[in-house]
Amino acid sequence: MKKKEKINLVSLNKKLNEKVYSIKYITGVSRQVLNIWKKETLIPLHVSDEKGWNTYSLVDILWIGIIEELKKFGFTFEKILCVKKQLLVIEEIVEFNDEQAQEIEMLNLAVIEIFLNTNPIYIVIDEDAKTEVLNAYAIIDKMQKNELTNHVILNLNQLIKLNIESLYREPSLDQFKGLSKDELHVLLILRSENFESVKITKKGGEIDTIESTEIVSNGERILNILKGHDYQNIEIKQARGKIVQIKRTIKERP
Repeated sequence: MKKKEKINLVSLNKKLNEKVYSIKYITGVSRQVLNIWKKETLIPLHVSDEKGWNTYSLVDILWIGIIEELKKFGFTFEKILCVKKQLLVIEEIVEFNDEQAQEIEMLNLAVIEIFLNTNPIYIVIDEDAKTEVLNAYAIIDKMQKNELTNHVILNLNQLIKLNIESLYREPSLDQFKGLSKDELHVLLILRSENFESVKITKKGGEIDTIESTEIVSNGERILNILKGHDYQNIEIKQARGKIVQIKRTIKERP
């Protein structure tokens, strides 16, 4: 493997695993469902020892999208855990100069392959939850050899586009070198169109609390909004008997 390719693999793998994205970057799954999945150890892909915000990596967010798809096909928690274990199998170890060797897992390597070469990649899962990550040629080869049993195929390219493509491309974490995770978290909030204002309180030179005010969809049920965060102020505007705007201010602390 060429040196340039090794550098890319190490850098991209690191970006995929950095836990810097808050829950607002996860679409289609409620906080309550995520809490259930955590109790069942479906998420996150990797358990972090770091304390602070409940943050996710790009590959965590992608994996949540994969879980959504598997649930649509009736996969049980037990089978999803089996799929998770197989996607975390080490596929490649990359070393470059004096850098520490990088172990790249099956799912990460597939994502990197898609972003570097735009190749179509699929996750193939049979009825016993045996999981393979294959390109189109490998799938056709298995079909010709009659090696495919009943299975589900997930289009990983499509799942990336739906769940993480915009996050992966922008913001680029390279431009934030030297910033702490707290500072990066603030910048990500500022980039979101849903937030109207952000108030930062510092203590001892460090960020102590962040209060962010966002516009909530009118279609969101009030009960779900109330359960969404432990610390929040909610403002509801009503006109002619209908709710026209809901704002909430969320208080977070590292």
